Amino acid sequence: MDLTDALRADAAAVLRDGRARLVIGYRAGEDRPASPHPGWATPRQSRAPAFVSDPARVDVLVYDASCRQNLAAYLKKPEVRARAPVAVVAPPAVMRSLVLLAAESQVTDALVVLLAVGEGVYHGVLDIAQTAALLREKYADLAPAADLVRRIEELSRMTAEERAAFWSAEFARCTRCYACRAACPMCYCTRCIVEKNVPQWISTAAAAHGNYAWNVVRAFHLAGRCTLCGACEAACPQDIPLMLLNATAAEEVAREFGVHPGYDPAEKPLIGSFEADDKCDFIK
Repeated sequence: MDLTDALRADAAAVLRDGRARLVIGYRAGEDRPASPHPGWATPRQSRAPAFVSDPARVDVLVYDASCRQNLAAYLKKPEVRARAPVAVVAPPAVMRSLVLLAAESQVTDALVVLLAVGEGVYHGVLDIAQTAALLREKYADLAPAADLVRRIEELSRMTAEERAAFWSAEFARCTRCYACRAACPMCYCTRCIVEKNVPQWISTAAAAHGNYAWNVVRAFHLAGRCTLCGACEAACPQDIPLMLLNATAAEEVAREFGVHPGYDPAEKPLIGSFEADDKCDFIK
């Protein structure tokens, strides 16, 4: 039995026996043209989300390397959570997202089960603890793609002024559509900072100052929380290299705090926690 057949069989099984009332997976979609921004943006998605509640319809489910969307983001939606328990087709980055969401008390085994997949391999139906164990055993060395690592190194060799100019130019294309926020499972605030206007911390206009503030603040909010799934960059209609920003922050967090998010559902989140021996040399 190949990966897709095994995935479909388990999807039907969990719907039949009540382990899930809804399966969120991938189905065939229309191919989208490659990005005109060479070397930066992730490939356009050619798969679309599938929502299956009838075991007789699991044959719409597919899985391959073009399944890029982070389906854990749908668990933010009240109408999806109302269908709990929900089964989510989860490649490694999505597994990490769900483990991290469990650590932040956003999901539990009562809400979600995982149909865990890897590159060319199907791992079966897992709960959150089993998923964390699988990640530590099989996917502990997940790292950004080689091209992304190269771009991070290029960015690190720039002066602070050059980096500021680089990001100013990139963020200038932002239309403030918030597709990045919608695609990210870690952006689950009921009310986002950009929607607060008394006081207004960040301008909502698609203009230089507000664009820069929005993208940098979002990157800070994801520091120590990004699982490098790439869904935000894939969703961006302006091909802004968001993963370059997120992966740079993730590298800094790993170096300074030893944090690799999404491997332990009991881990304290980096943001909102501290240790007595944390470095304080930034305080002047």
